[in-house]
Amino acid sequence: MLTGSFTFVAMTYNLWGDWELEQREPAIRDLFTTRPPDLLATQELRPRSRAVLDEAMPGHARVHDDFPGWGTQSNLWWREELFDLVEYGATDVGILAPDARLFWVRLRPRIDGARPLVFATAHLTWPGHEREREDRRNLRTGQAEQVAAALDELAGDGACLFTVDINDIGQPLWVLGNSGFLDSFTALGRTSPVTHPVSPLPFVTERGTRLSPLGSPSKAIDWIFAKGPIATRASEVVDFFSAGTAPSDHKPVAATFTLPSVTA
Repeated sequence: MLTGSFTFVAMTYNLWGDWELEQREPAIRDLFTTRPPDLLATQELRPRSRAVLDEAMPGHARVHDDFPGWGTQSNLWWREELFDLVEYGATDVGILAPDARLFWVRLRPRIDGARPLVFATAHLTWPGHEREREDRRNLRTGQAEQVAAALDELAGDGACLFTVDINDIGQPLWVLGNSGFLDSFTALGRTSPVTHPVSPLPFVTERGTRLSPLGSPSKAIDWIFAKGPIATRASEVVDFFSAGTAPSDHKPVAATFTLPSVTA
């Protein structure tokens, strides 16, 4: 077994639920066959898309649990030759969607001397949720506070990666930053490219959303945050099309990290 520091690639991806999934399946499969990350976090997962990912990444493991959110909201994959699972969980942080949680795993790199890692994901509440439309209060700010507190309890002074579809461009990001989390672009002195919406999507013909005639503005809402003894090496928003079709209406974010050895 090797010893010392440990470098790997993590990715976060909102898979867009069941929307046009049959048409997008080949593109999802092609993306993860072409460039499977060492760690993958997903949002808007469904049992069918989960099966596609399992097929495309046969060298990866994920959480298997009866709680339905692991198949209808999020799951986490890790390359088995690189990581061992220590424990996992799904923590309620106030996200207003069925079975939505902060989903997390604690992983141990299969390299002597490498530090353990908490790897987590969440999909914060959509701004169009009826409760937010009723009182105009930003629900994601409090959810980000609960996420930060939960991860501090889980990871302590150890390394932590938190991936998220944050559904916002303001206060929830500030909460995470003020809690010690640094996104993979800021860590490199950069700003994130747009992650949503993907254009063009040939099977989407509507303009605007069901709540407004305005089209969705271009924005960065998909992030990988790091905290603790872990170094960001590279980061990108991935542009990927297969036969003219995008795998999702979001773009994945991929970043390379190094865990220092326990003696570093």
